Amino acid sequence: MKKVFLALISFVLLNQLAAQEILVSSLFTHSSYNEFQNNFGYEIGYNQIIKSKNRFGFTFSHSFNNTDYNYIFMSDADGIDYYREVEPNNQKMTLSINYSTNVSKKQQSKFYIGPKLGINYFNIREFVDERPVNETENHQFNSDYWEANKIGIGLLFEYERKIFSDNISIFLSTEPEVIFFSRFGLKGSSDPVLIGAVNINLGIKYNIKKE
Repeated sequence: MKKVFLALISFVLLNQLAAQEILVSSLFTHSSYNEFQNNFGYEIGYNQIIKSKNRFGFTFSHSFNNTDYNYIFMSDADGIDYYREVEPNNQKMTLSINYSTNVSKKQQSKFYIGPKLGINYFNIREFVDERPVNETENHQFNSDYWEANKIGIGLLFEYERKIFSDNISIFLSTEPEVIFFSRFGLKGSSDPVLIGAVNINLGIKYNIKKE
């Protein structure tokens, strides 16, 4: 993962002169996956304007989940219901590309719509405390592992408005997506086959070249 990140940074630096826009934003993600229900983080990237209405974008995002959660599950080993409390210190990293079109006709604002494709890396580090339901004896353990190369597809909806000058703008985007997490029918796994998520970004852009 470190090699991928270094390659991304090098690629962005080498292409800054050709890129139209550099962007930095805060990120909030809500998903259907317990380990990453509510994440906060950041995103960096650039956009290349194609003609006047279309653009190609490339981003890297890094988010964190430190919110405790709990649930009840039935063990496949003994058929007993267990109550589990989890203290997570999880991280999610995503490399993504998008292609979008500005459907607004206004001069000072834009509204982009288009598809997005990403590859996701999950680092799951958790302290787990569990016990059989209606019993007091508990069992504690730590988990630390990676779930890598998980493909996600979604849609980008982004509103952008210029501020101060033609080179600086703020933006708000919403990106619903589906992540293909595990194989369908995989025996002995409690992982979901699909993860539904909504990503919300609030950030700023700097336009290197005039369109």
